[in-house]
Amino acid sequence: MSDIFKVIGIMSGTSLDGIDIAHCTFKKGKDWTYKIDKAKTVEYPKKLKEKLKSSFELSGYNLIKLDHSLGEFIGLEIKKFLKNNNLDPEIISSHGHTVFHNPKEKIGLQIGNANKILSIVKIPVIDNFRELDIILGGQGAPLVPIGEKLLFKGYDYFINLGGIINLTKIGYSSVQAYDIVPSNIVLNSISNKLNFEFDNKGNIARKGKLILTLFDELNSLKFYKKNHPKSIGIEWINKKIFPIIYNSNHKLEDVMATFSNHIAYQLIKNIDGKKNKILVTGGGVYNDFLVEKIKVYDKNKNLWIIPDNKLIKYKEALIFAFMGLLRKLNKKNILNNVTGSIINISAGNVSKNIF
Repeated sequence: MSDIFKVIGIMSGTSLDGIDIAHCTFKKGKDWTYKIDKAKTVEYPKKLKEKLKSSFELSGYNLIKLDHSLGEFIGLEIKKFLKNNNLDPEIISSHGHTVFHNPKEKIGLQIGNANKILSIVKIPVIDNFRELDIILGGQGAPLVPIGEKLLFKGYDYFINLGGIINLTKIGYSSVQAYDIVPSNIVLNSISNKLNFEFDNKGNIARKGKLILTLFDELNSLKFYKKNHPKSIGIEWINKKIFPIIYNSNHKLEDVMATFSNHIAYQLIKNIDGKKNKILVTGGGVYNDFLVEKIKVYDKNKNLWIIPDNKLIKYKEALIFAFMGLLRKLNKKNILNNVTGSIINISAGNVSKNIF
């Protein structure tokens, strides 16, 4: 078997920016190495985005229809991407869009029908990485630490400033990872109410003022005092965050500034020690105000490393490509000391090519 593997990774995050498509080459030597050969972000069509935004409210039948519609959209975009770049990967690895995430009741659901993708691209598809871990008592998140551990060396922490901020801490003998605080999914929601898709460079937040009472109320939420492993789903955000920030008479610019401070404060609370080497990726990297606030709250002179644009944007698609490859090779791709499940597993459903 060749030690060089070519894989497409597909990532669809909670902030609903669209799908990230990354064609990646992995090489197995003494250590794994990677290259992101080609990558692209495709925005959701407006109607599809609106349906995804309210997917947790749909009837069973309409949710199945959306599952197929999203699968078709992903499949057609992959097909165009492969043709335009003359690529021939051996597998497609798709995260899917998260509809439900409730580890307490051992329920999780990602949609973006793999068989629909397979029918279009005619390449084996691996999806549904989270469900088995949740059934086995885990959080089903975060999943990226396996890729961070095997593909990246020399960092103490990895931070993804995405829809929900998650953290990975690489220790001498263990890996810890968990969700910290909602981020872009909330900031984008506030932006939408101001008729913007997102807060470009944090300019809206920069004009606002810190509301101390709101800041304190957010920081007092019980989730932040829980021990890890722990994860955040849209259900918790809808129940705990939105009622606090919207059931007030505060100006939305002030709410944006306050929530940005809240994000930065909670993130720094979870960084132990001084002068850590921290790799920061995800869309929040482009929010200048948020990044500035993170550094203001950081009193321990940590080294915040922002990589090139390709890795900022496509690190998660890269790692899901890697997770799909590990699944194909029957290697463990989810760490139970991260998620809290009973065992390490090789997770993901495989839709094999029948054509």
